Amino acid sequence: MLNLFNRAAVFTSVGAAGLIVLTACGGGGGGNGDADKSGQGEVASLTGPAADGGSASASADPDTDRPQIRLDSTNEEVNRMYDAWIACLKEHGAEAKYKVKPNDPAVLACRGKEPLDPPELDPAKNPDYSDDTRAMVKCMKGHGIKALVVDGQWGLENGDEINAPHYNEYVIDCQVKAFGGHK
Repeated sequence: MLNLFNRAAVFTSVGAAGLIVLTACGGGGGGNGDADKSGQGEVASLTGPAADGGSASASADPDTDRPQIRLDSTNEEVNRMYDAWIACLKEHGAEAKYKVKPNDPAVLACRGKEPLDPPELDPAKNPDYSDDTRAMVKCMKGHGIKALVVDGQWGLENGDEINAPHYNEYVIDCQVKAFGGHK
């Protein structure tokens, strides 16, 4: 569970591995022991003919309309996206001290507003992720930031590095250089 409303420090750096934890709330909730055993609250799959004569399918991408964070998104842009999502959560009953689970009604109601991380930062979607991660660390070190690879992701040698002058600009610059060069 995650307290969604204590996120100010979380978004200081979009690219720092482990700092963006809200994505954990976006999962489907499958296998969750707290799920409603009665079947209520589950979404029925859509099948049958579509309006255009084709076949509607439950395999449609549920992320299609979600806001997409880019590698070069500024902290202000990312915060605006998350502010809209959090406003929706509050509108649907989430409170400041409310710890949500992926299958909570507020999360389900606001799923379409939860921002997506850049696909380049997802090891499952980026075949060059390992090389890009090493390039990210090299770039950050080039800016004087003490970075390293830990468990296949980039991180900081110590938490004080996040307070270095121009840190946020360096993260964006290095993300674009390291992860954005593949097309």
